[in-house]
Amino acid sequence: MKQQLFTFLGLLLCILGHTQTHTGKLENPLKNMPEMDIVLWPMGMDSAVNIGKLTANGTLEFNFPEKEAFQSADAEKQMVADDFKYALRFNCIGQDEPEYPIVMATSISPISLWHKNRYVGVLFPVTDERLMHWMEDEAYNNPIEGTFYEIVYVAEATTLKTECATTFQFSEETVNASYHYQLELEAGLNVIAYTIEDIHKMNSKVTSNKPSKVVVKNVQAEDGIKWIAKYF
Repeated sequence: MKQQLFTFLGLLLCILGHTQTHTGKLENPLKNMPEMDIVLWPMGMDSAVNIGKLTANGTLEFNFPEKEAFQSADAEKQMVADDFKYALRFNCIGQDEPEYPIVMATSISPISLWHKNRYVGVLFPVTDERLMHWMEDEAYNNPIEGTFYEIVYVAEATTLKTECATTFQFSEETVNASYHYQLELEAGLNVIAYTIEDIHKMNSKVTSNKPSKVVVKNVQAEDGIKWIAKYF
């Protein structure tokens, strides 16, 4: 069991000094499912980047490429990246803004399934299936306390260990939120965990409930990730 956890953690920490292959298990494989590619399609690039495969028995075999796979000599085919703070799902831009790292980065989603030259599904790494509905439509679906995961590309290794507070205004209601960062990221791809620890309840006639306390960190083996597929 310890060896299995170590292998899975190795995947999620995504040490990219050289290509590594690790495995996970899909929660809801299809009956008679064909083998599929797992791909990312970064904004700006004209082709997808393969990061592994889903085997016919539901095993996820990730093969994270080196960061050069996301670079191109053709300026028109370069991946679109921006300041690191914009790659974070939750940030305090303009309000009690911490000193975010000065490095180019981007969040790459969705994690897609590809078969016979077309999209056939999307992978959701979560600790609770109910988080999927909120991730698909935050305006109408309520979040729950739990963790979801996203892939982030950073151009250089970077560290962010701080916290910040911000406010949001919805009609006549104010939401106070705090974000706690515990990140040590490698150059290239990283999987980071967003743990929703508290939720502000909103007037359902105005909008959905909002996360009010979120911890953003490197993933841990004990996170209890469930890989769930939504098929097209």
